[in-house]
Amino acid sequence: MEKESLEIIQKKHPHFYDWLNKTFRQKIDEYFKNEDLKVLLCALLGYVGTKPEKTSAVSALTACISYYLYGGYFPKGGAQKFADSLKGFIEGRGGKVLVRHKVDRILVDNRNVKGVVALGRFFKSSIVVSNVNARTTFLELIGEDKLDKEFVEYIKGLKMPPSCFIVFLGVDMDLSNYPTLIKNLDEGYEIVINSNADSSLAPKGKASVTILTSANYYDFPERGTKEYSQKKRELAEILIRKVENVIPDLGKRIVVQDAATPKTFERYTLMPEGAIYSFDQSIETKRPRFKTPIKGLYLVGASTFPGGGIEAVVISGIICANDICGWRVKMA
Repeated sequence: MEKESLEIIQKKHPHFYDWLNKTFRQKIDEYFKNEDLKVLLCALLGYVGTKPEKTSAVSALTACISYYLYGGYFPKGGAQKFADSLKGFIEGRGGKVLVRHKVDRILVDNRNVKGVVALGRFFKSSIVVSNVNARTTFLELIGEDKLDKEFVEYIKGLKMPPSCFIVFLGVDMDLSNYPTLIKNLDEGYEIVINSNADSSLAPKGKASVTILTSANYYDFPERGTKEYSQKKRELAEILIRKVENVIPDLGKRIVVQDAATPKTFERYTLMPEGAIYSFDQSIETKRPRFKTPIKGLYLVGASTFPGGGIEAVVISGIICANDICGWRVKMA
């Protein structure tokens, strides 16, 4: 933030300013003494991917405290409905959404963006908004030769956060008496019973279950190999056995099963190392700004402020859209 903006916040919102300049560990130490309670209050920091002493108190305010105060929300019909709604909004206002059009290059001339190339076709535009990881945007789609050496080194130096391993299950069990979210802090996994949040996700008397745990990208062999498939299968079995301590006989009632590794996320999102939050979200990381060194090129999504997660990336899009409004765009 600019110095003037910080001075205004300090004057008008002193309590928020205090949170803005401290870590979450500092804030909970101010208010609480019981260490077990502190651990509980940090239980949702997995949604930030950082430790309390490395987490901005403001990030924890939205990712943790707001959940305790107001609860969380689940899109009816599943996460795909969120993307479908955005697509419908764009098309309903005359826009066009192209799928299976992976961008190969962002064309830049004299520090001005000119458009993109996808499937051999040139899409001309004086504004390009990139929602992919900033490392991919600058180092692969634009190229180091179009950027200052100092900026390239900054992008290369940004740390990737941990990824995760997920098991997806459809089970022949009625789990409606269980909480929707169950976190096991001792063994480092969580269970989400999706059908408890949205009954349309499973037939009556059955349940849709997701099991998550943190994972390191480099612990997995190359996709498509026998070793990779074996690793996926073994980890899934280990997680299911752990969860049976909470939901007895779960493994015996599985109707459908799938799993995703960090390399799965890399494949489908093109996110380096399958990083679910794009870049490390600790106070040690300075994320790229939404305005880039290339005129007309914007960043949105988890790479830029305020970070990873649906709410945060939507905010990044709003910031970007507000800045673009008023531009005269040249389209072809």
